[in-house]
This record gives sequence, C-alpha cells and structure tokens, in this order.
Amino acid sequence: MYRVARTTVWSGFRPVAMLTPTRMAPIAWIRADPAPRMARLHAALPRFFSLNAIRRDEEATVPTDGPTPIPLDKTYSSIKSALHAPVYRAVTEKPFKYETMTDVQAAVMSRLPRLAASPELSPEGDAVEHAQDLLVRAKTGTGKTLGFLIPALEGRLRSLETFLAKYKEDNPHAKPIEAKKALAAYAKSTVGALILSPTRELATQIANEAIALTTHLPQFGVRLLVGGSSKSAQLREWYRSPSNDIVVATPGRCVDLLQTESMIRKPLESARMLILDEADTLLDMGFSDDIATVTQNLPDTTQRQTFLFSATVSKSIREVARKSLKQDHEYIDTVPVDEVDTHLHIPQYHTILPSAADQMEHLIRLIAHDQLLWARDAAKNGGAGGGKTVVFLPTTRLTQLFSQILSSMKTHLPWGRDTLVVEIHSKKTQEQRTRASDTFRRASTGYSVLVTSDVSARGVDYPGVTRVIQVGIPGSRDLYIHRVGRTGRAGKAGRGDLVLLPWESGFVSWQLNDIPLQPCPVGELQAEVQKLTEQWDADPPAFAPPPAEPRSSSGYRTRASSPRAARAVSIPKALSPRLDSMSESLKTNVIPTLDMLSVRETFASLLGYYINKAHELRTTKEVVLTGLKRWSVEAAGLEEEPYVSPEFLKKLGYNDGRTKRRGTVRRDWDDRSRGSDSPWDRRGRQGGASGGGGGGYGGPRRSGGGEDRYADRPRYGGRNDHGPPSRRYERDSYGSQRYGGGGRDY
Repeated sequence: MYRVARTTVWSGFRPVAMLTPTRMAPIAWIRADPAPRMARLHAALPRFFSLNAIRRDEEATVPTDGPTPIPLDKTYSSIKSALHAPVYRAVTEKPFKYETMTDVQAAVMSRLPRLAASPELSPEGDAVEHAQDLLVRAKTGTGKTLGFLIPALEGRLRSLETFLAKYKEDNPHAKPIEAKKALAAYAKSTVGALILSPTRELATQIANEAIALTTHLPQFGVRLLVGGSSKSAQLREWYRSPSNDIVVATPGRCVDLLQTESMIRKPLESARMLILDEADTLLDMGFSDDIATVTQNLPDTTQRQTFLFSATVSKSIREVARKSLKQDHEYIDTVPVDEVDTHLHIPQYHTILPSAADQMEHLIRLIAHDQLLWARDAAKNGGAGGGKTVVFLPTTRLTQLFSQILSSMKTHLPWGRDTLVVEIHSKKTQEQRTRASDTFRRASTGYSVLVTSDVSARGVDYPGVTRVIQVGIPGSRDLYIHRVGRTGRAGKAGRGDLVLLPWESGFVSWQLNDIPLQPCPVGELQAEVQKLTEQWDADPPAFAPPPAEPRSSSGYRTRASSPRAARAVSIPKALSPRLDSMSESLKTNVIPTLDMLSVRETFASLLGYYINKAHELRTTKEVVLTGLKRWSVEAAGLEEEPYVSPEFLKKLGYNDGRTKRRGTVRRDWDDRSRGSDSPWDRRGRQGGASGGGGGGYGGPRRSGGGEDRYADRPRYGGRNDHGPPSRRYERDSYGSQRYGGGGRDY
C-alpha cells in the first residue's frame, strides 16, 4: 500500500558553494552511550506519526485525495531533537545557515527519527519500528538534496551508535580503546548510504553538499565514484580513508567497481541505504540494467532502506518502486495538484525551417534576438546581466560543429567578441567539462552561450539563463521538458525555442501536442530582429561603468571573480552593419572552411541518432536518410551527398525497403504520381523510397556518377558517437582526478 502525503513546492533553495574534499581525521565523534538519546527518539515517534499520511491502493498512479497537512512549523529548530548536534549545527550555522526547511525537506524530515531507524524488518513484522522507504516526487531546485542527505547521515550515525552499544553489551569488560578500535573497523568495513546520480555533474554537486553537511564530522568520509576521472585515484582514496560513509556514484562506474574490486564490493554489500536521485532521468538514459546490477549487490529490500526521488512518477518509475521498495513505502508528492508545471510558465516557440540551409542562420538570429532583448538592461548595469543561452544538440559531433561555427560568427552578433561561447560534450575530459561549466556559471558580463549535448539537460543549475534553444528533436518528450527547465528558474524570465528541419515536424504534432508551443517562422524572427536593431541604432543607450571586481580583504582579486570583468564591455551604437552581413559571411567565410571529414562524421552520428526515431516522427527511415543527406549539403557545405554503405545501414536497423503490406516494394519518390518533390510532405504514410537522394539500401546511387565517383569515399561502418557510450568506453575515458564534470551523453 502506498502512504500518500501531498505538500506544496518551494523554489527558494539556495545551493551551497563547491567544496574541495579533504583527508578525513580518525574517527573521534560517536556518542559513547547512545541509550538516553535513543530513548528520546522512540518517545518522539507518536508525535510525528499521528496523522501524517493516508493510505491508497497500490495500483493508484497519482493520488486524488486532498493533501495531508504538512507541519505548520517548518523551521529546523522544530526537528532539533531528532538531529545529531553536528548535523544540526552544519544546517543552521556553518556552512548552510538555514532557518526554514523547503516543503520537500519538511515532508521528508518530519518522518525523523523513524527514517534513521534500522531498515531491517522486525521478526513480528512491526511496520513502525523499521526505517521507511520513500518514493518522493519533487521538482528540481526545491532542496531535495538535503532532504535525502540528512536522513542518510542520521541513519549512519544511528547505526554506528547501535553497533557501539551492542559491542559494549557483548564485551562488558572491554577497554575504551578496544571499543574505539572495533567501531573504527566497523565503520571502515561498511557503507552508510549509496547515492546513484545520472550524470557526473549532478553527482559532484551531491558529493560536495554531503561534504558541507559533514563539516562538523571530520571523521566522516564522502566518496565520489564517477567515470571520466582516474579509477586508481578513486581506489587509493577509498583505501586510505578511515571510513566511507556516504558514497555518491554514477551507475556505470559503480557497476564497474562492484564487478572488479572486492575492496569496494564488500562494504557496499552491507550498505543500509540506497538513494536514486533523478530516478526518471536514470531510466531515460538507459541505466535500468545498471541499477538492477547494483541492487543485486546490495542487501535485500527487507534489510535496507531505499529512497526514490523523481520529478515524474511514470509507469517505469512505479515498476522500479515495486521492485526496490518495501510494500509499506510512502509516496510523498510535493507538487500540488493544481500547480501548473514549470515548463508551462515559460514562453515556448517552435520553428519548422523551410530547408536545411536556413538552420544555422536561424540559430544565430535567435541568439541575436535574445541579446537585443536584454541589451538595454545590461547597459544600465555596465554590461552585467546581458543574458545567457543554452543550445542543446542531439549528438556530440554536431555539438562540436555548431560550437565552431558560433565561435566564428561572434563578430556578427550584437555583443560581438564579448559573446562567450563554451561547449560541453562527452569528448571533453572531466577537467575540461568542469572548467567550461564553471566558466559559464560564473559569467556575469557580456553574453554567454553554452553549446552542449544532454549532459546539461537535467540537475545542473546555471543561474541567469534567459533562453534555451533545442536544435533537432530531443531524445524524448520528458527530455524536452527537462531542457526547457534550464531557463525561467526561480521565478525569472526565460524562453524556449525548438528548431526543426522539415522532416522532423512530426515530433511537434505527435510528441508535444499538449505543450503550448507557438510558431516562430523564419521570416517573422528576421523582421523582429530587424525591428530591434533599428530601435537600437535610433537610440543607443550609454553603458554605465562596469561593476567593481570582488576583492579579498588583502585587496587582491578573488579567485571567484570573472576574468572578463576586468575590462568594460559594450555594444556598438550602430548594429545594422553587423547583422546585415551575417548571412553572406556565414555562406562565404565560415561554412566553406569547415573540415569535410568532420562534417561526414557529424552526418554519421546524426544518422545513427535519427534512424531509429522515425516512428516518433511518424515518418519512414528513407525520409530520415534523405533529409540528413540534404542537410549535409545544404547546411554543412558538402559538395555532394554522402554515400552510405548497405552494411552500415543494416547495422543501424535499416529495413529491407518493404512496407507493412507484404510483397509491396517501396517505389522511388520520382515514381510517385502525386507531385510533391519533398518526401517529408507525405510523413505518416506507409510506403517510401529506396533513397532517391542517394545511398538507400539496395537502391542505385545517384545518377550522374558511376562506381569510380565513390571509390575513395569512406564508408560509415565503425563506431559513431551518437547515443550513450558503451560501459567500457565510459570506464576508460578518465581525465582528471578532481571532483567534477561528466556524465553519460547522447
């Protein structure tokens, strides 16, 4: 049975600064005699569990009953008696200095101290004694990280106290030094909580927040196990640490270490708690098998406590909950029934491009449009607050290509060279990704553009993002929503744009039909940018002096200050010459200079990404293949459409050219009686083409070229960079030893 409690969301969570992990001191702080404290905790149980939940049938998907009242007093002082002193001091004094809990924190921590009890079921099956399992629906940015870290830390402290009390009971004549050694050995050989996160960036944020929470528990160890950093360094740190109480990991690296390192596998086999953060994203990114492998190496559900935190509770999440949680787990929903989803507050637009040739120019105009909208506010602040854009792309290769083009076209944007362009994708080392992420996050003057794959789609917070632009279809509807959620955060203004090629238009009508997308035709955007440009030229504002750089007490510039704040930034008084020459410069100076091998590799990655998404677009694979070939010529500047070998198409799941009507072979587009010369004009119909545009499976190559024309052309049959990398690839691509940056990538 579900236990259901509903509360309201609070979006004022303030993230803590990133901290550097330090060597842990020997275990010193454990309550010598926990019996009085445990007696007080048991006495407090009735106060917290009188009327705090209602029961619902297990088959229910979303509770329909009215919300259960949440505690009226949401101050941390109200739960002081349920927290250990070092934990309470870290939250209310240093480093967090919080006084009030967010709603998700209040909903979870009102269940203390039971959340810190032993997760094992009593022989009598007493449901009140063992620690509760929770399925929590909470939005990103509502303070849920502390909501699961505090119970995890309290549970670990409680288990250490229980062990010490039992040791003294079994060994009444043991000396204090012997009890201390036994406790240290127990702490070293066990793990308090394992937290799985979908990306390296989010895992890093959680680990650093856990380090901050254990500020007054210096003997506690927080371990970060993620791909992209040295495996040997992580093993060394594990071996040298006196204890590994909180372990934060990405699924790939966690499975790797469980299967190869007994030094890590054995302590994790005794972990009292498993936390799946962003559980819906973990499943969307294909980690379901890895999660199953991890849980097989952990104690049984009757012997462990499990938290699932997710922004959505889909059928797949409920399935994981049935397998991972106890039957009497509680479902906490902190999203009010009548609250509109966050992404619905954000104005969203979509553009179906007339042709692939308009793709890059339209993207640059969208960025220019956002720069012009915020330029006058930035002028009043000396160049600060000029806005930020996040550009999402479906593959790593396309991210690299678009980042190169945008960097070359900066001079044609209103902010010109004061436009910062950074890129994040799976080809970057962890150190490079962390540095790029920090640079974009700290940027405060001029204008910043982050060109990224789905590494930044969920969990990572970038303040001040004024626009999100998605080029090409996202991996799913939920991923589209998560991407849009990077802007308009904490009540600030934002906008989302979706830019699609003609054959991708089915994604809007079939996958996003319940989202209020407004059309943004190419011509209307061009006219709007022209209007804003003329207004600027007619009345250019004067830029105020730049804000003073932050300095330390010694008078030197602090490390946190942005190097771009050292000089004044501005926009010229006449912008028309820059924007008027943009189109010509793109076609004559930038596109012809692109490396053709990189363009072909980008085409291959897009083909691998899109070929199995034809059903989501309600079109055929032939249409996708033809559209991508035309993109490589019209948008990326290839002289002729690339040839794709039948072997490569077969590896990608390309079919045999037949429709669902048995025995009926698809005819070429040129043979169709209806007069449209664009195959995507007939999307959703069964039937198609053998390629028409060249290179279809089993079909002839384009007319006008014989066998010699393609003799030296490379064939795409090897590994491409679309989709998540294999586990072996993820394990071997280690860069830096520092905590930061990385995750599975599309």
